[in-house]
Amino acid sequence: LSITTACNVASAPYFENFDSGFPACWSQSTTDDADWILNSNGTPSVNTGPSDDVTGGGNYMYFEASCSGGCTGRTVVLNTGPIDLSALSSPELRFFSHMYGASIGELSIHIVTAANPTPTMIWQLLGDQGNQWDERTVDLSAYAGGTVQFIMLGVVGDNGSGVQYWGDVAIDNFEVRDLPANDLSVVA
Repeated sequence: LSITTACNVASAPYFENFDSGFPACWSQSTTDDADWILNSNGTPSVNTGPSDDVTGGGNYMYFEASCSGGCTGRTVVLNTGPIDLSALSSPELRFFSHMYGASIGELSIHIVTAANPTPTMIWQLLGDQGNQWDERTVDLSAYAGGTVQFIMLGVVGDNGSGVQYWGDVAIDNFEVRDLPANDLSVVA
């Protein structure tokens, strides 16, 4: 006997570091080419991917760029569950990305709302960004007061010579929070 209950809407502030496993109420797309993978330590390919999570000793989500046959253009899609932003006055998405390797393609974040169920791109980055975790932030004030869902889209690239396996992309510490208050001002 298998029973599945519907996911509740999560309330922001919301934080997911993947250290407890694949998040409840998140889902893999069934119409893309591959899945995001929960991982710790390094990825199987050399000269790409992180060696650990952003804080050290935990998990992260990544997509593997290696495959048999032509992989360029292959897509991977990861969906969050619904997140209610109504408790935040100035909502912001904050996450860390690791995009290291000569074959890095694309990582983009899309948002879906009840009023607009068609995904809207709110952030995108292409190409090799170096062998480190980078903090990324996206202003969500246009979506304040509503419930949203995020979609992480990865697209496999190549190094210009058809090599894809140096293109592992990872995310960690996915957070929806209030925009930090200004703590610095300019005085004439």
